[in-house]
Amino acid sequence: MAVPADKTVANISGVYNMNRTLSGDTDTILSLQNIGWLKRKALSVAPVTITITHYPETGVINVDSNALNVIKSSEDMHIDGKPYEQNHPLWGPLKLTTQKIKLSELDDEKLKEGWVDEELLQVVATHEAQKWIATQIWGFQEVEVNGKSEKRHFRRVRLDKDGKKGVTYTHMVYDFSPSPSA
Repeated sequence: MAVPADKTVANISGVYNMNRTLSGDTDTILSLQNIGWLKRKALSVAPVTITITHYPETGVINVDSNALNVIKSSEDMHIDGKPYEQNHPLWGPLKLTTQKIKLSELDDEKLKEGWVDEELLQVVATHEAQKWIATQIWGFQEVEVNGKSEKRHFRRVRLDKDGKKGVTYTHMVYDFSPSPSA
């Protein structure tokens, strides 16, 4: 389902379901992040639901993720551009930096593609032991669904590995799920 027309990163709260048909391949990135074959295969078919609650007064976004009740996570993302540590159930220890950015501030053309708004969220996850950095850009894009254009929650992802920038890219598209809290 399309997101409401007024939805932006300043008002990102809602429930979203990953749309596998519209999303890109995630297996390559997960493999480069040392996620085992069995987990990758399970994740490739598991329905993924994310619930985002934005608290603008504190600069925190809470993200609850659920992949078929097999891998669940709840994380508070501080939108202040300062690094913080987190232990994720899939990736392990991460250093995260989350901030609002302008589209014009992005220096990677692949990450810039298709956004409908100038303001975006940038989430940078660093796994120091495995030597990878995942840069995610969150926002909204118009995508074609059944021959018509619809606004969806969209994430573009770049993986840097072993000091090499842009080893691989993918994107994830999420359908909006109406809920009382959205």
